[in-house]
Amino acid sequence: MTNLPDTDKLILTLLDKTEELIHLDKFEDAEYFLSQIEKHKPGDLNVPFQRGTMFMKQKEYEKALKQFLIVQEKLPDFFANVNNIGAAYYKMHRYNSAIDYFKRALEIKPDTDFVLAILAEALFRRGNHEESHSYFKRAIEISPTMFRTHSDMLLGVLYSDMFSPEYIKAEAEKFGENITKEVRVNTEFSNDKNPDRKLKIGYLSADFRDHPIPYFLESLFKNHDREKFEIHVYSTTLFDNPILQRLKKPVEHWKDVHTLSDEKICAEIIEDKIDILLDLAGHTAYNHLKVFAQRAAPIQASWVGYPGTTGLKTMDYKITDPHLEHAGYEDGNTEELWRLPKIFCCYTPHEKSPAVIDHPPFEDNGYVTFGCFNNFAKVGDNVLKGWAEILLQVTDARLFIEIDGIQEDSFKASVESRMKAQGMPMGRVILEPRKRENQFALYNKVDIALDPFPANGGTTSMDTLWMGVPFVTLAGRHYIGRMGKSILTNAGLPELIAQSSEEYVSIAVNLAKDKDRLRRIRHNLRDRFSNSPAMDAPAFTKDMEEAYRGMWKKYCGASS
Repeated sequence: MTNLPDTDKLILTLLDKTEELIHLDKFEDAEYFLSQIEKHKPGDLNVPFQRGTMFMKQKEYEKALKQFLIVQEKLPDFFANVNNIGAAYYKMHRYNSAIDYFKRALEIKPDTDFVLAILAEALFRRGNHEESHSYFKRAIEISPTMFRTHSDMLLGVLYSDMFSPEYIKAEAEKFGENITKEVRVNTEFSNDKNPDRKLKIGYLSADFRDHPIPYFLESLFKNHDREKFEIHVYSTTLFDNPILQRLKKPVEHWKDVHTLSDEKICAEIIEDKIDILLDLAGHTAYNHLKVFAQRAAPIQASWVGYPGTTGLKTMDYKITDPHLEHAGYEDGNTEELWRLPKIFCCYTPHEKSPAVIDHPPFEDNGYVTFGCFNNFAKVGDNVLKGWAEILLQVTDARLFIEIDGIQEDSFKASVESRMKAQGMPMGRVILEPRKRENQFALYNKVDIALDPFPANGGTTSMDTLWMGVPFVTLAGRHYIGRMGKSILTNAGLPELIAQSSEEYVSIAVNLAKDKDRLRRIRHNLRDRFSNSPAMDAPAFTKDMEEAYRGMWKKYCGASS
């Protein structure tokens, strides 16, 4: 219980009941008890503090913030309240303000692991990768079993060019060592080792919702050969939704396991005698790597949800392709790489995506518009420097960037300051707040998209081509930096892949200046992309099934 000091016995009793009711989501009843506290002790700061807590649970963050600020005015050093203000700002995507309050909370209580972790996450979302990493490291040093925080750190290092593949692998291995100490690893399985029998394939994810993962599962679930493969899905998605229901239709065995512990999920999968279990999250949010650390199936593989290595010795394979991870790259992963022959995934477009406009926007505007709708955390200073050079060479072009939280004045000022430092002509830059309803609509305002580096777009890049917009990419050193190469190669646009930052600028500039070529590339791009390996669902499913069969035969041979 978190209550303010000098609270008398009656108020404590009322507060106990209030907290119990808030915990049970009985908000009207909790409000009644808060009103009783106000009646017996007007001005008691427990009331706004608990109201703020209640509003946070109801996701009414503006209301919560107002309550916490009432407490802050009287008790500026009350740690729980200062942290709650930071959390409210964080939930409102006002990350600069959140960062200020989390740092203040750490002044009051230094080395508080959960504050270090959320501060690191807020800094990451602002693109402050070096500072973010230092806070992640400190949180993990204090609490090595904060596995979600360790996962957040491992995702964060992929977004920056500060960290080598060797460093990333070493940090992932530390995660694997720490989590393995906390579990019992299963080593005996009774699955029939007939190499040619029908196989049970399991997919585990929390992301059967409005999330990139369904884009790559829908066609696979529909096209699986039911005579050779039996499909099992283990969903930890918290709430039912239309996307989940659509994914569920073609699946024979779908289990909602979101209320189960990782140990019980693992036991459920073992009882179902799954032969090959697919991890679709890696170190992203709501992952269940603890299930894989226990080994829930004879063969376990990481696919599509995470571009890095998991660090788990129990994760046997990482499914990839020849463009993402070429021969010789094996040292960057703890898993054995299983390369699909063409592309690492198959894209299904969003059902509500609009039609592509029938002409390039520059014909209406009189100038070329470059654009980027990726997570702005991927946009480092080296990217901004390259984009500035592009605008300086294409003297009438505009740059259109969608950024989560740019409506926060302090954040906008810091972004503009970073851009100016890299020589960006700010009069030709458009900064647009991220809105869900704009996910596809804004593409019809852009002539050429610019892929960030070293962390490329994945789903965003496929959305871009689907919306008829070509993009320029820089092929990097590892999977996340080579997704653009894989997507463009398979889409038949290898000429838009750069091998250096100088070439990246040159490709973008030359394409913008050659309007006839730009028209040709854009013409029927959606149709050409639709007919590419990136959207050939039957062929991709066959490639995945051949991979599964190959993994199984290898396991049977090694086990015989």
